[in-house]
This record gives sequence, C-alpha cells and structure tokens, in this order.
Amino acid sequence: MTQDNTQSQFSAISRTIGEYGPGGMAVLETARDALLKSHAAGKAPLVELADLWAESLQEGRGLFDKPDRLWGVTPAAETLDMIGQTTVGPWQLTDWNIRDHYGPPYGVKKEWTTRELVQFCRGNPGIQALMISDYIQEAYALLGRRSPGGIQKYFWLEAWLKGDIGLGAWDEPVLVLPDETGKWEVTPEKMKRTGFYAKQIVLGHRGNPHGLLYWLWVAGDAEGIIRTLAAWRDARRWVWDEGGKKPVETAEPGGMAIAPEDVKFCDCHPKFRDMVRDLARKVLAGG
Repeated sequence: MTQDNTQSQFSAISRTIGEYGPGGMAVLETARDALLKSHAAGKAPLVELADLWAESLQEGRGLFDKPDRLWGVTPAAETLDMIGQTTVGPWQLTDWNIRDHYGPPYGVKKEWTTRELVQFCRGNPGIQALMISDYIQEAYALLGRRSPGGIQKYFWLEAWLKGDIGLGAWDEPVLVLPDETGKWEVTPEKMKRTGFYAKQIVLGHRGNPHGLLYWLWVAGDAEGIIRTLAAWRDARRWVWDEGGKKPVETAEPGGMAIAPEDVKFCDCHPKFRDMVRDLARKVLAGG
C-alpha cells in the first residue's frame, strides 16, 4: 500500500511542477525511486514522497537550475549556515551526518575526507534520497509524524528547544541574513529573531508558497492534511535534556496549533487556501 501511495503521489505531483524545471523533476524522480526501494525493504514507513519533495524545495530549490551542482557540495558561506556546516545535494545533508550516521549503511566510510564523501554522494543521488528518507523516518518516529518537533529536527532541533532560534514571527527568515550593506554577522539576538522552520515547511513562506500541506492537497490527501493539523494541535512541549543530549517530551501543551489565518502564502491557489482554512477551523474546534 505504501508503494502504491508513492506512485500515486508521484503521478499527481509530477503534473504540477513545470515551474521547477528539469532539476525539480530529477529530484522528484530520485525521491520516488528511493522511497519505492525503502518501502520494499520495510523501511521508512512514516515517510511519503510529499515529505521528501517539500524538504527539497526548502533546502535545495536554488540548485534545481544548476545541474552541475544539484547533487554536489554547497559550502556554508553560500547556505549561510549559522554554525558553518558543509552540506550536500538538494536535501542539504550535512557532511558529518552522512559520514557518522546515515551514510555507512550505504557504503560511506567514516575515514573518508570531505572530497571523497562528496564525490561518492555526487555519483549516487539515489543514496542521498535514501539517507534523507532514513533521517525523516527517525525524526517522525521519535518526535511525531509531521509534528512540530518531527519536522524541526531537520533544522537544529537542540537550538530551537533551548530557545536559541525560531523565536521571531513564524514566517520570518529562518537564517540570519546579511544586512543592507552586505555584512553578515551572526549574533545570539539575531538568531533568536529567526522564523519557525517547521511551520514554514508545513505552510510555505514568502519565498516558497508551496508547503507540505499544499503537496498533500495536490495528491488528493485531505486526511493527511487533517492528521497533520491535528498533530500540531495536540503536540506537547518538548525540552532539551542537556545531560542526555536528547529531546524530552513534557506533559505541557505545545501551543502550536495552526490557525486558519496562518494559511496565507498560497493565494494563487484559492481552492487549496479555503479548504485548508476550513479544515484548520474544524481541527481547532476538536473535529
């Protein structure tokens, strides 16, 4: 059934992504093939094609039109990574995550140099998609499928739980951007004023109005939209356990329910906007 769902989502999504060019289609096809392989092996049961596609738009949209760089390395100076990480491919997997966690099952050696690692990844786009499928599966299994924490884990969960990032308006940029003079200075205060990554993945933002809920709508998955809205409504507050170096769930309400007015970046698709606003009202009312 999971494989049938992947094929169904691919059919629906692929008909609507002309604006993302050949690079976008290559990413979607690679994600589809990887998920079919994972699901056939009984892996990544919580991950769907819409999850991989939504993350690729957030992380790698700027690479879609650069075929020579799409599956290769992006230095921290270009991504404006706040802690200087080097990333690879359209899902922007960090080199250390690939080397130490998600790459070894697919042939990555821990002793590789960054050059060797990047060369391997560039030649194996499908493995990049398999690794990100494993990453998202792990996050959803630990923190809740498509929940605030489950999605935020992709973007520095520890700092978010500590209140070091993501305390600005939810739709503000999630990165510290250069000022009007081009100077880039990352300070603790600027980091705190950044936006909420997980909510932007779900709802889209100014730079990308097509969030996860939009792609579930494209795929005809109203139930998936409702379950996601309910996950945000019912989410508990998590804290960071410094001693154990892990997130811990509390009994306190998370206070992160998605309101109808939050659905505001997809006016080009009024049917989607109106449907999700209506569903948000019903979910908030306990439906």
